[in-house]
Amino acid sequence: MKAFVVLLLLLQLVAASMPSKFLDFSKFNQLPEILRNSIKTNLGGYHKPEDPVPRLVTYVQTFYDKKDKRVSLLPLLWHDVRVTHVILASVHLHAKPGEIRLNDKTFDSDDYDITWQEVQALKNHKIKVMVMLGGAAKGTYKWLNGTDEEFYTYYNPLKDLLIKHGIQGLDLNIEENVPLNVPLRILNALHRDMGPEFILTMSPIASALLSSANTDQNLSGFSYFDLDAFATIPGADTKLISWYNTQFYGNFPKGPPLYEDVMEAGWPAERIVYGVLDSPEDGPPNGFLRMEALTQRIQELKKKWKGFGGVAGWEYFDAGVGDGVKEKPWEWLLHLADELFGKINDHGKKDEL
Repeated sequence: MKAFVVLLLLLQLVAASMPSKFLDFSKFNQLPEILRNSIKTNLGGYHKPEDPVPRLVTYVQTFYDKKDKRVSLLPLLWHDVRVTHVILASVHLHAKPGEIRLNDKTFDSDDYDITWQEVQALKNHKIKVMVMLGGAAKGTYKWLNGTDEEFYTYYNPLKDLLIKHGIQGLDLNIEENVPLNVPLRILNALHRDMGPEFILTMSPIASALLSSANTDQNLSGFSYFDLDAFATIPGADTKLISWYNTQFYGNFPKGPPLYEDVMEAGWPAERIVYGVLDSPEDGPPNGFLRMEALTQRIQELKKKWKGFGGVAGWEYFDAGVGDGVKEKPWEWLLHLADELFGKINDHGKKDEL
């Protein structure tokens, strides 16, 4: 078996130095079983000490509400909400190389001028700002599936935009069938070009993390177990994917899988963020929990797993509507922050939970 481990390390080192056109990771399942098993390392991997848990993540997709009023992110600072990560959604690649949109507008649209100023303010207060690539609108990832020349024709403009706007991470939301080499090539390229501090996450539906064999249970077409095994820094056990913003909601006939189900599949708690709807209007009703039930659920998960990965809410602008809170989405997040991190008393100190 030692020989296979050595072989794995050699393969990783070679992979880091070779153009991706020479590497067909989609052939993983055709490898001999003993080699596949040696490649499939612990799903935990090395956990960065600068990436503390739990996390409080909010997705921001709606930048103007139904009254055409701009949704500001600054209340997250004014009310000391303690959000750790803000993910702007959704970024889409179009057929014309370099035509990249955040929702239906370009990054440089006048509609986003103030948003980018607020993004800088969040970053100044140590809140990480990321963007989500893909989502329910299909098509983005097919442009990143081709020869090296075709890949970089679409990838390079995306990379340049991330740098220009000081984006600190990318969340891959793949809801279209693609081969495993598509996300793997993106992850490797971003780690190489953006450096180890750039955060790489993914946001699969919960059922995608239940089984390596049954890819029919996810929307992506590949095994996340296989991807996670390959997506490591060459020569190390550090995972390229820092964590998974897992969607524990969706059109599941029998209801969404439980967090416990994902834990039983072998994933470590610190790498699984509990993704929930923050409004019943944002997805299937069976995926929404009112605040009382949600806080009770968070208490259970924190008690069961010391390294609980945290909570991600989709999406910011109408957070709390299902609990009777309107036009104050930060309040919904503030309740979660108190549950995750402890309440702040009048003296600026955390009360013990």
